[in-house]
Amino acid sequence: MISMSTTSPRGVSQVRTTERWLAVLALLVTGGIHLALVPEHFEEATYAGWLFLVDGLAALALAAVLLVSDRRWVWVASGLVAGATVAAYVLSRTAGLPQLGDDVGSWTDPLSFPALAAEVTVVVVAISRLSGSASRRSRGR
Repeated sequence: MISMSTTSPRGVSQVRTTERWLAVLALLVTGGIHLALVPEHFEEATYAGWLFLVDGLAALALAAVLLVSDRRWVWVASGLVAGATVAAYVLSRTAGLPQLGDDVGSWTDPLSFPALAAEVTVVVVAISRLSGSASRRSRGR
């Protein structure tokens, strides 16, 4: 992310606020998409339906928490959830997952692109925020 030192009257960096809103929006997108896909994944493989349900609810919950809290644990959890989701998608399209063999090589599902874009956005923003907080801590010593 581009680093700027502009601050709001409250002293909150504008870049940090923008990153936070971007992550909230991306979590809402990925959560909504995964929840919309729950019924068809329950039909295909029950465990996949549960994974989509848990992932969608986790993303929406993290978006809500991120709206009110800018704590490190929220960024870690957001990055881990989004990163695990990307990893599961890639695994399902390459090696395949049990009962989901028809997904292997199928990279063109219409909702895959916005979901992946949102998940990668969350991972990148979370890494940016976490690395920024680590450098601020080390400068403070």
